[in-house]
Amino acid sequence: MREMDIYQVDAFTDVLFGGNPAGVMPDATGLSEDIMQKIAREMALSETAFIIDTRGRVPVADRADFEVRFFTPWNEVDLCGHATIGSFWLLAELGVIRLGEGETRVFQKTKAGTLPVDILGGCEGKPARVMMTQIVPTIVARPTHEEVVELEGILGAPKGCVTGFRALKGAVPQVVSTGLPDLIVPVVSREALLSMRPNMAALIDFCNARKIMSVHAFSLETLDPAATVHCRDFSPAVGVPEESATGTASGATGSYLVFNRLVEVREPVTKIVCEQGHILKRPSTIHVEVESRGGRVSGVRVGGSAVTAMRGKMQVP
Repeated sequence: MREMDIYQVDAFTDVLFGGNPAGVMPDATGLSEDIMQKIAREMALSETAFIIDTRGRVPVADRADFEVRFFTPWNEVDLCGHATIGSFWLLAELGVIRLGEGETRVFQKTKAGTLPVDILGGCEGKPARVMMTQIVPTIVARPTHEEVVELEGILGAPKGCVTGFRALKGAVPQVVSTGLPDLIVPVVSREALLSMRPNMAALIDFCNARKIMSVHAFSLETLDPAATVHCRDFSPAVGVPEESATGTASGATGSYLVFNRLVEVREPVTKIVCEQGHILKRPSTIHVEVESRGGRVSGVRVGGSAVTAMRGKMQVP
């Protein structure tokens, strides 16, 4: 047995017990995939990140400073937004990444590709915000009207609150990927959104049949006037019935809003604020920046702040 450091970091919040908690093992060198999965199951959080410092150990052409792997209690996933924010916040807090003036850029190697992460320095060399670059967003599928009607029933939503959005704003649900395929679902009101009580077993079947990571529903009605959308995310197919903050799906949502002109598009960067997690009593604030030129989306960054909630030692075989 050996002792290894492990942390819980609450991401997309600046207060303890807010945001979305992620497990983070800052030095996972030598761990097998099987052990990583068992640790994630033991942590029982939506995702746990395992970090390997690759600086000076890989060809410069690879650009990766850190390799990061993400595990839910059920399985490994290619990318995780809130665990990325938590991981690089912690690395900066621990001094593993030294911050300069402005943003400090590092690169993480994930199963979704090698992606930039920018860390904004704050007071006394501590991090103030972490922004992760995601894969250029694409619309990968458009559910049929019959599938949307079926989904509305599965979500336990008031009849017409999803199907009626098209008449209201001219947009329909779409599967958008910035690294993971998320079904983005517009809802006519925050009241309808908060009333949803999904049939999780049916939702697992719906997502698995379409290879969807999550169903991310949003309303343009927000609690905070500074926010753009109020969101809920359901990911039971990967063992997470509902999540309090979802970085990858927020990137997909921001892209969806720009694709469908549901927000004022400002080139070169449209800034969007997603609020989430209030129904779970873990309010979260997720900042999204969608880059576009000539009406074409060219990139997306997602980020926020974080709070380290727990530090501990784990016995690892």
